[in-house]
Amino acid sequence: MGKASRQLNLAFIGFGHVGRAFARLLIGRRAWLGRELGVECRVTGIATLDHGMAIDHAGLPLDKILRSRKTGSNLQRCHNGPACTTTTDFVRQCGADVLFEMSVLNLTGEPAATYIREALGAGLHVVTINKGPVATQFRELTRLARLRAVRFLYEGTVMDGAPVFNLVRQTLPASRILSVRGILNSTTNYILTQMEQGASFESALAYAQEQGIAEADPTLDLDGWDAAAKVSILIQAMMGGSTKPSEIRREGISEETGKLVRAAVRRDRRVRLVARAYRQGGQLIGKVEPEELEMFDPLASIRGLSNILILNTDTMRELAIVENNPGVEQTAFALFSDLVTLLRRPQA
Repeated sequence: MGKASRQLNLAFIGFGHVGRAFARLLIGRRAWLGRELGVECRVTGIATLDHGMAIDHAGLPLDKILRSRKTGSNLQRCHNGPACTTTTDFVRQCGADVLFEMSVLNLTGEPAATYIREALGAGLHVVTINKGPVATQFRELTRLARLRAVRFLYEGTVMDGAPVFNLVRQTLPASRILSVRGILNSTTNYILTQMEQGASFESALAYAQEQGIAEADPTLDLDGWDAAAKVSILIQAMMGGSTKPSEIRREGISEETGKLVRAAVRRDRRVRLVARAYRQGGQLIGKVEPEELEMFDPLASIRGLSNILILNTDTMRELAIVENNPGVEQTAFALFSDLVTLLRRPQA
């Protein structure tokens, strides 16, 4: 395909590390999008919690905004149009075809779910990396997207940019997911593997926070809530269930877990925070808890920030997806991957 033949307007809610990485990816892949998909993407709106919001239907100067964000400047100076004071107003006024929702995780799903609902209702495609609204309101939001003939995509909610939902959707037709298990939280896995080597719980957590790996509220990682939200999404999106994060049996890690880690190492075993979902007596059960694993278990070999998900299916038996030391660039790629998905298959 040659020169771009149509314009696609994008808007962002949230413009932190992932949002900026996604913006850089869009700029870097501009020629590819035009050549392969016949599309030119223009960002018409950005809304943030701390740096204001800006809308310009002619297109915001993304390069300039990326440079100025290093100094923490307010986005308002790039705004061109009627005053916009709330994020709901932003969704209504941004003039976008696709909304990328990248706000901070809240396990209630709000206020992100409200913004997503508003956008879908207005006929916008929505792409999110926010686990909260997907885990708590999956059926409502997917139903609304179908009703409005738009896409609601969420690849980045589990394992960053690794193809999880795209893999199942596109390459496992008519397959039934019988169970899943894996290591789905980078922060806790980093802490556990550091404690294996003698590091303290506090120092390992501090490093994860300094690197921007941990959630804004690290207790969401440590208490198992982040992993529980991901298990909930897997159950609802891939296994046909309706289990919410609050219904998943959950045990996190703490400084006391270090004793279990060191005892396991002496027995040539490893402790990992394992997330599971499986079928039992017609029900779908979800669990997140520390488990002592044999060294030959694939999960035992996953160290540091890396993640793994093992799918047990009725057609391909077991498939493993491994993501090695992901960062914000991988999460940004999930947004880009979902953008390409909806461009290739625009209808739900």
